[in-house]
Amino acid sequence: MQKFQLASVLVGGAPRPAIGVLSGFQVFPPELSRDYPSLKAVFEDWSHSFGRLESYVEELGGSSGGPDWIPADDAILDLPVRFPNKLIAMGANFADHLAEMGLPTIKHDPMPIFLMPPTTCMVGPGETVIKPRTTKEFDWELELAVVIGKRLKDASLVEAANAIAGYTIVLDMSARDLIQIGPPFYIDLVRGKAQDTMAPCGPAVTPAKFIGDVKNLSMTLFVNDRQMVNGSTADMIFQIDEIISHISQYITLEPGDIVLTGAPAGSGKFHKCFLKDGDCIRAQIENVGELRVKVRES
Repeated sequence: MQKFQLASVLVGGAPRPAIGVLSGFQVFPPELSRDYPSLKAVFEDWSHSFGRLESYVEELGGSSGGPDWIPADDAILDLPVRFPNKLIAMGANFADHLAEMGLPTIKHDPMPIFLMPPTTCMVGPGETVIKPRTTKEFDWELELAVVIGKRLKDASLVEAANAIAGYTIVLDMSARDLIQIGPPFYIDLVRGKAQDTMAPCGPAVTPAKFIGDVKNLSMTLFVNDRQMVNGSTADMIFQIDEIISHISQYITLEPGDIVLTGAPAGSGKFHKCFLKDGDCIRAQIENVGELRVKVRES
């Protein structure tokens, strides 16, 4: 079976769902776009849509260059999902990242989770991340993100695993000096992690079937071609099915929702090197893709 990805490609300025295969993107033909005008619609019908997409890719075979074919170098990609109903982040989940921060490498109870507003936080590949004026410690965190393909509430581990449609990349941008922890019941993650443009996402979604061993994917990040992150999902403390199951005990997960699963070591705080105007970030996760964004001062 030919592996493929799912992307939103801008055609005439409007996002169109497309299949990433071979060396480019095949925009959905009419028989698919009628039922699935967006990738969010694809994930809302994932139990049926994935089979239809597999069949369509098989029909394509090795062909390319049709009227709706866009070579990779010419494709302008949008956010894969514009917008998920929920963007949920899980923290403190990589042993090496906790160690570099001087924290115990344990399963924290309860699991730390928080939400970011998708419509203002999320930007697509190649777009600009705005560095807030109020931070001097603008940092990056590279995260493997899960795209949900089934409605979940109080899910078991098996149900959680079976509800994963695919994976993409999200950068959890962090203003370290704005994450304030004060008296009991006070912690501010909104200013530190949920300001506008602080969750770039993309470039595409790799269906779970094609991801390989999700427990051993390499994760790398470069700032201006200097490598800052060299990690692996093997350092996760909570596994992905545990994360999805746990979240579903409190929040109903819906198709198209995106869940961040934590960041490996290699933060700017550790390197004593924070982001500045003009910096370029290149983030890679094995079998998922490469996300590039630029940083601009607000």
